[in-house]
Amino acid sequence: MQVNITNTRYFQQLAWAGMSCMIIGFLFNRVVANVGFLLIGIYAFSHIKTSMTIWRKPWMWTFIGLALVHVISDIFTTGLDFISQRGTMKLLLVLFPFFVFGFRADRRQIKFLHYTWMIAMLIVCIHALTYYYTHYESVNAAYRVSKVMHVLGFGDHIRVSWGIVIACLMACYEYVHSDQRLAKRWLVAYVMIQIVFLHLLMSKMGLVMLYMTMTVLIISAIIHWRRWWVLAIFPLMALVPILSFKYVPSFEQRVRYMKYDWEHYSEGRYHDGLSDAVRFYSLIAGKDLIQESPYTGHGFSNLQTKTNEWYATNLPQMGKSSYFLPSSEIVIYWASAGLIGLLSILLHLVVPLFIKPLRRNVWFMAFFIPAAVSFLIETHLEGLLPLWVYGFWAAWFWWLAEKEL
Repeated sequence: MQVNITNTRYFQQLAWAGMSCMIIGFLFNRVVANVGFLLIGIYAFSHIKTSMTIWRKPWMWTFIGLALVHVISDIFTTGLDFISQRGTMKLLLVLFPFFVFGFRADRRQIKFLHYTWMIAMLIVCIHALTYYYTHYESVNAAYRVSKVMHVLGFGDHIRVSWGIVIACLMACYEYVHSDQRLAKRWLVAYVMIQIVFLHLLMSKMGLVMLYMTMTVLIISAIIHWRRWWVLAIFPLMALVPILSFKYVPSFEQRVRYMKYDWEHYSEGRYHDGLSDAVRFYSLIAGKDLIQESPYTGHGFSNLQTKTNEWYATNLPQMGKSSYFLPSSEIVIYWASAGLIGLLSILLHLVVPLFIKPLRRNVWFMAFFIPAAVSFLIETHLEGLLPLWVYGFWAAWFWWLAEKEL
């Protein structure tokens, strides 16, 4: 018995080391993140019996589908060479739920991980605000040309801002589950600080996900807790962007550049440096590639090459640094793996809506609905760290929903 207890303690330390490495790696070092993936993989396979129940859950099969359709499609289109092109990366989508359900966090561990992530995102906030304060003029000038202030996480302001929204959701979770008045006050202050920071950062996707998350929480409060007074938050939510445009220079400059950007690419006047225009034309490229091979696709490893050829043919004035994949995960799966790819990602996004424990859990829906909508215009599964942000926290909030049954 003593040996079993000791082994359990060591494995718990292994799990926490893995999660710590993934968080640190997300902010500072990809190699550290890879070490984290290895550690949680060891933990997951050592607890295979604990997590066996996950194979009976319909949503788990959609995670497997997202990973396998990438592998199978590339085997048919590029052979074994797909391994050298990170063709196995999406297998992490299977590992994350496997690990989380094997870890089986208790209330104390849930609280610890939530506060750890919240502190990590507070470090991001403090770092960015310090940089903004010390480079005030240059940062505001950069916002006039579609740049944003420097952030940790390798400058990935989309995933960093989403991480902050997740941290705010966790703060709301801890607020509801805490009975300490002082802790509740600090959690409210934390959310307010991060909301202000997100408007200073003015990452469009981050703000969209913030407002969608808040909307889900408000609607749930009305339906489940009969808190009708929260309806007053909706006018405040509408007022905040207006006040931000008037009083926050970075927000104002970003909005003005978005208008400038739209006026150009909507009239077919493209030049290098436009931000939303690149996203728009990447979707057009994806549409044309789907039309070329709608049933079987071009293969995930071939998609970048095919997209580059489209840019060279249709937008020769575009610089090669702007040759991005289609800015939609749904378009990528369809263009890469044809109808099977489209079906796999649509099933992943739809199945949770038909699973009662997930559909009725406010914390899962507040995470999942903004994430699912963002798949229309973002690529969360095409890079290792973006894939981690979605895959790990999707599994985490799934576990929370199952735990609260």
